[in-house]
Amino acid sequence: MFLFLIILLPSVLAYNLINSDDKAVIPVVLTGVLSSVLFCALKAFFSFMYHISSAAFLPNYVYILFGQTLVPVAVVYLLFFFFSRDEISFRIKSYFPLMCSFYSIYMPYHIIAGSSSAYSAFELFFKPVLYLMMLTASSLCVRFVFRSFGMRNIKTKIIWILALCVTLLLPAAIETLWFMGFPVWVWLFLGAAYVFFAVCGYINAWKDDLLMKNIKIFLPDFKKNRNL
Repeated sequence: MFLFLIILLPSVLAYNLINSDDKAVIPVVLTGVLSSVLFCALKAFFSFMYHISSAAFLPNYVYILFGQTLVPVAVVYLLFFFFSRDEISFRIKSYFPLMCSFYSIYMPYHIIAGSSSAYSAFELFFKPVLYLMMLTASSLCVRFVFRSFGMRNIKTKIIWILALCVTLLLPAAIETLWFMGFPVWVWLFLGAAYVFFAVCGYINAWKDDLLMKNIKIFLPDFKKNRNL
């Protein structure tokens, strides 16, 4: 029952490592794993895993957003970024392997330990895909955010920062809709759209080797010569 939940992120991470030219990312992966173990231990000893649902959307959203996205990403990646002595370019490209290794443990633990009833298809199948796409899309945005700092175009900086915010904020909103019992088609449609645009971004970035600066990278049939 838990097979897909447990193996999806580690499988993608292993594929990423096998195809990486820089094996220095292996210590980064170990850092993500150790960080996840520490987070899980802190949650087990010092927090209550079962969330009591509120009738309002915002309290549920804030709880899920901070507990499963913003705090882990901010703490783990920002601490790594500012304390690492590696080159900035390496710290930037380490975002995906670091956070993917982190969520490989943190997400299954959070789902298995935090469920007070039968596990749903959303938790076992949809959420792993959703968070994998979050890591994929946000890793692209992180790269372009840092690249935009070397440009004079303020508009480009703002656009990529907003894109990064959207990629990190939407999965929690989709999960909140599921958690509050909204109709399946609501969160399924939004989730499928999110996955679709994230996949488009990955495919376009892979085809063009991350040379683009255009937010339309997340749209199908992106052409490198389209400018904002």
